[in-house]
Amino acid sequence: MSDRVTFRELRTMPDINATVELQKAVWRMRDVEVSSPHTLRAIAHAGGAVIGAEAAGRLIGFCFGMAAWREGELWLWSHMAGVRPEFQGRGVGLQLKLAQREWALNKGFRRMAWTFDPMQSGNANFNFNRLGTTARIYSVNHYGDMQDDINAGLASDRLEAQWQLDSSRVAALAEGGGQGVSPAPVAAVNLVYVDQSRALRHEQPDDFTDAYYGIQIPLNIAELKAANMERAKAWQLNVRRAITSLLEAGYIVSGFVRDEDSARYIMSRES
Repeated sequence: MSDRVTFRELRTMPDINATVELQKAVWRMRDVEVSSPHTLRAIAHAGGAVIGAEAAGRLIGFCFGMAAWREGELWLWSHMAGVRPEFQGRGVGLQLKLAQREWALNKGFRRMAWTFDPMQSGNANFNFNRLGTTARIYSVNHYGDMQDDINAGLASDRLEAQWQLDSSRVAALAEGGGQGVSPAPVAAVNLVYVDQSRALRHEQPDDFTDAYYGIQIPLNIAELKAANMERAKAWQLNVRRAITSLLEAGYIVSGFVRDEDSARYIMSRES
């Protein structure tokens, strides 16, 4: 990337107004779905974080979060983070989240959380392997029916990524620029998977006794939706059943494995 990227808080209305066009570019949202500049201004004014990434005087990414009371302490709830499509894949998103982490730690927060679509392998890989998150909550159809180009067609199921900001693993990942991830365990019993005939399978045991379970998701859900929406819906339903059943049995989403051929969550007992 030729242009130097800088990060700063967005506090004035002209700065915050620039997020509207950015949101539409990133998520292809309709006007009604965009986070209001007035709301973002209120969040910034009340002590929340609205952080922008800029290159050559242009806003190329942003994120925002506000304090939330969770499990007896204040967490930073990060509602939205995105980078313009032409700047994606260049490390801007990672640096934006690390800037948000630094802001949160300086304010005394120890934990951050946000929701993401569990069918999006890119987001899962970023959250678990670049940032070091875990997940303990699955919300079914969290936002109801969504009509933007990315989410339309499937229920808006969401996993909650939880980020322990001061853990040794998160700190090591941050210092290493999101690299040096320990490989997730591979000896997992797969509950949702595609077999050799390309058929989608869902196994549901009576008891969960194994140390690790794997749940496969599509490598590219957008391509699958375009090619076969019914298969995409069936896959989402199977993933929902498997993850929620394991969460209820005391497991958490502790890792994610992705290669050229497949992508899957790893679920293990809460340590």
